[in-house]
Amino acid sequence: MDILILGALPHHLMAKESEAYLEKQAPFLTHLLQTHQAQTEWFDIETLGCTPYEYYQLKQVAYHSQDGFYARGLAPLRCPAHFNTALPKNLYLMTLCHIEVGLNHASLYLQEELNIPAHESTALFEQAKTLFENTPFSLLSYDADTALIDLGNDFDYPLPSPALLATGYINDWYRPQILPRTLQNSLNELQMSWYDHPINVARQSRGEKAINSAWIYGGASKADIKTISPTTHDSITLDTLFFSHLHQDWGSWLAQLNNIDQQLKSLHSAQNRYIFFGFDRITTLTPLPWWHKFLTRKDQWKQWWSLSK
Repeated sequence: MDILILGALPHHLMAKESEAYLEKQAPFLTHLLQTHQAQTEWFDIETLGCTPYEYYQLKQVAYHSQDGFYARGLAPLRCPAHFNTALPKNLYLMTLCHIEVGLNHASLYLQEELNIPAHESTALFEQAKTLFENTPFSLLSYDADTALIDLGNDFDYPLPSPALLATGYINDWYRPQILPRTLQNSLNELQMSWYDHPINVARQSRGEKAINSAWIYGGASKADIKTISPTTHDSITLDTLFFSHLHQDWGSWLAQLNNIDQQLKSLHSAQNRYIFFGFDRITTLTPLPWWHKFLTRKDQWKQWWSLSK
């Protein structure tokens, strides 16, 4: 069994500091680090356009990017089967989000962390569909989670994944200049129309973040995603650390270590592989032979835990 742990590897600036907390708050996780061999793969996530976990998901369906920008494959990977995908050559999805603007930067919060009921997302997608009727673009299908948008057969711009934009600050990954002006203007108009939408007025009165923006991503076709046989490893995904890691909220990340420790303990098997996902790396832990403990120092894992590229 593969146990996938999202957000398990802190950024290198935090990794060294986290070592002492791990040993106190996550003793079972620490035991895994001591008794397993680690193999790390590093990534240039700006080139990928997506997070290491999203890259891992795409590799599971045999997606290959000719130019290395893997974010294009996320739309066909996530596009619901009931959407009408016959019209556009390449698929693009629209997702709802919240953008928080500071003095020198902006942060994005994903739809998955905004607690958006179906009636709210559906109403906002309906308004987007109406707005796009007067543009070169069109909203083809939508449900409570996402929308399929037709940007035309000639559209070919590298759009990073929403999760990558949420990693740190939007300014780190995206400049409005990468979009054609007509699409940027349409998205700006959409933001303005949602600003005082009754749904957002109600959300803010409840102390919830407004759904004040949308992001479009994708660019590959359904044919680029292969249907492959199940791997020999079943898998379970643990996302307890995901959002705190995404927003680099290390106080929350440390506070959740005990929870992930209990989850890992309950799932443990001697045959498990543990796959840790971080900012720009994936580390796979495989069991060491029993006799290896006599040759390995208990703190040897610290040599790779706090490495940077």
